[in-house]
Amino acid sequence: MDEPSREQPGAEVPEDRRVEVRAHEIAMGSNIREVVSQLVDALGATMVAALGGVSETRAVKQWMTDREPQRQNTLRFALQLACIIGEKSDRDTARAWFQGVNPHLNDAVPLLLLRERPLLDVQGPLMSAARAFPRKSQLVSLVTKTHTQL
Repeated sequence: MDEPSREQPGAEVPEDRRVEVRAHEIAMGSNIREVVSQLVDALGATMVAALGGVSETRAVKQWMTDREPQRQNTLRFALQLACIIGEKSDRDTARAWFQGVNPHLNDAVPLLLLRERPLLDVQGPLMSAARAFPRKSQLVSLVTKTHTQL
């Protein structure tokens, strides 16, 4: 039996929801070599190595050619997050988001959560933090507002 759609027929899907669905489709529909390649483009080989649980970028290069990474689900989820943050801002901001302390995660660092904790334990909080991240236009207005208050 088909599960009923949450969206009303003919109703417009919010932009943020479309971004999330597209990010999911990219991360889950790509082969693992494409996932790794896209992650390297978005975050850099060093960060992808950390997400994959290895210390050398040589392994990341091998994942793009002839070797299978052990933490495929973590890499796919990281790509999903990178797509969401990258769509809301840009590549540099996505990299900073993965490496910076996040108030939506009790000041934890997304990269470290993905590297050190079981994926099932961190998926929900990380997705919530990505959803809470404002679009670049909202960030600009926040910065402008803060500067005018000084």
